[in-house]
Amino acid sequence: MALTEIQCKKAEIKNKSYRLSDSNGLSLFVEPTGKKYWSVRFTVDGKRKSKSLGKYPEVTLKEARNLAFELKHKVSQQEDIEELKPSFKEVAEDWFSNQVEGWSPKHILNVRASLNELYVDLGEKPIDKITASEILKVIKQIEERGSLEIAKRTLSRCGMVIKFAIANDYRMDNPAAALVPALKSRKVENLASLSVKEMPVFLAKVKAYPCARQIQHAIMIIMLTGVRVSELLQAHWNEFDLENKIWDIPEERMKNRLPHRVPLSDLVIDELIQLRSLHNNDLLFPNRLNYKKPMTSESILQVIKRVGYSGKMTTHGFRALFSTVVNEANLFNYDAIERQLAHVPQNRIRSAYNRAQYWDERVKIMNWYSECVKAWVIYND
Repeated sequence: MALTEIQCKKAEIKNKSYRLSDSNGLSLFVEPTGKKYWSVRFTVDGKRKSKSLGKYPEVTLKEARNLAFELKHKVSQQEDIEELKPSFKEVAEDWFSNQVEGWSPKHILNVRASLNELYVDLGEKPIDKITASEILKVIKQIEERGSLEIAKRTLSRCGMVIKFAIANDYRMDNPAAALVPALKSRKVENLASLSVKEMPVFLAKVKAYPCARQIQHAIMIIMLTGVRVSELLQAHWNEFDLENKIWDIPEERMKNRLPHRVPLSDLVIDELIQLRSLHNNDLLFPNRLNYKKPMTSESILQVIKRVGYSGKMTTHGFRALFSTVVNEANLFNYDAIERQLAHVPQNRIRSAYNRAQYWDERVKIMNWYSECVKAWVIYND
């Protein structure tokens, strides 16, 4: 059914992009932001292609129809076919659809945010006409906000879209690849972590602070296992085998998207047993306001701040502490330590089939480290 001007003008804004179809392959795309733009589809040498025709209402329905008709005529006459390239946004959406299946919800949101940044200036430009200076302009705007890491990731994702365009014969070069040296350098700041000699006093203050007991247990378990705070706070009881002293973290909660197995020392198991006596929820650390959701890391961070360690210790600091203590002991295989920290090895595929890699060595590491923590606690009793 052919579109009307009223339909175009009053097109409903939805949570996702959608198209309203007209004749000659013409469509009006409606974005969640309220923006509307014209696109026409056509076939060249048996391949389906598309081309952006501009924004609505700057380009009216009548004008878009005329452009679509002219384009179809050129294609039928084999004229100017080399210029019929899709827009950056059209290529980016195809790339996104091609990649999204294996991504986590968080990564999907991050990639979508990067693409939306790029669409503002580049979205409607033909993919083969985009220059390095145009890309750099977008990236510099992000840097000016102080978001250096976001700028770096946005440039990387722009490069991936253009590589996808190259693979589909839309252009020959990748101008994004040459822009990495133009990015501002980000000063690397290690997340705050206490030294070994500071731990006894710190743990004594945490133990004495009048907070929810599950927060105190969370601090101890994070410290004893060396896992990331999100991996612990989102954990369910069915992941734990206390009899065999094993905690299996599923791949969807791991940063590297690989399942991870953690050896449990006797001290960790004691903490878990005490925690289990506090509630019957499926989550280890349910949120006190909504038991179906996990406690937030901010709850732990607030306790750390209130006992006097604001800026001196973070939730990630326990992981850094574990790495420092175990590495400086010079007692264990470096690769085993890295595997315990769930750092991605070079051979990712091999690792995917061997989540218990260096298991015996890692059991020794965790039991040895548990004795270190026990000494810090006993020192205060």
